[in-house]
Amino acid sequence: MKQRMLFFVNPNAGHAEIRAHLMDVLDVFTRGGYDVTVHPTTRPGDLTERIAAEGDRYDIVTVTGGDGTVNEAVAGLMRLDCPPPLGYLPGGTVNDVAATLQLPKNLLEAAAVVVGGRVARIDLGQFNGRWFAYVAAFGAFTDVPYATAQSDKRLLGRMAYLLRSVMSLGEIRPIPIRAVSAERTIEDNVILGLVASTTSVGGFRAKPNLGVSLDDGLSEVILVREIKTMADLNAAAAAVLRQDFNGEFFHKFQTAHIEFEFDEEVPWTLDGEFGGSVCRAEIRNRQRALRIMIPPEAALPTGTG
Repeated sequence: MKQRMLFFVNPNAGHAEIRAHLMDVLDVFTRGGYDVTVHPTTRPGDLTERIAAEGDRYDIVTVTGGDGTVNEAVAGLMRLDCPPPLGYLPGGTVNDVAATLQLPKNLLEAAAVVVGGRVARIDLGQFNGRWFAYVAAFGAFTDVPYATAQSDKRLLGRMAYLLRSVMSLGEIRPIPIRAVSAERTIEDNVILGLVASTTSVGGFRAKPNLGVSLDDGLSEVILVREIKTMADLNAAAAAVLRQDFNGEFFHKFQTAHIEFEFDEEVPWTLDGEFGGSVCRAEIRNRQRALRIMIPPEAALPTGTG
């Protein structure tokens, strides 16, 4: 008996290669034993609502698109009592989720992973109760993904993000914060904050020595302190390129739960999408909350296997 798949297609993500290869992808799925129901996404939130309404009727939910599409899928799946596994065909511009999970960029190869891969359990995050897949961030450059025109992303790929970041240099201002977790309390002025469970942010890969695990129930917290001189800016930039966050310019630690307080509303991004502006943010790591298909040979950075 064939298993049932609910397959969401975002035709506007990245280069929208799915339009040219949809029939080939469906052939991989049907040959792999799935009875496939295809649903093109029509508006923001459509995917989340559809999954929440009927996702538990299927053996697997599969999406194609960028990191924002994964974010919407996660939001829908986590509203189910017994969510099915998630299959993912990368189709966006940067695809941090795909890089972290070692998913192939080729659509047909990614479809083969959905059919013949293995299920991994990975951590998710919650930002004031709202689910996110891999990163919550505030401060300098964090608006780049959602402030960059989609046409620019298609034309320039990662360079669009970098160009927009350079344009933002004159807009950087320190943000007074109070951050409280079981591990430490921090009161400082920062220009960038990340709470993440990922090995890729904005297309930049983390080195193994950062100690990232995708299933240990802990998020990585990196706060970049206020930089006052050009010399400090150069030193901090060099440290970032080395991925050395242990120096005087950074606060770095792991936690399962952290709360931020701000003097005024601060905008956040969740998985590259605008997450709202808040004066208080509570972020929790939900250990191994998501089941997702990965390549059989993938060796993810995990603590529990």
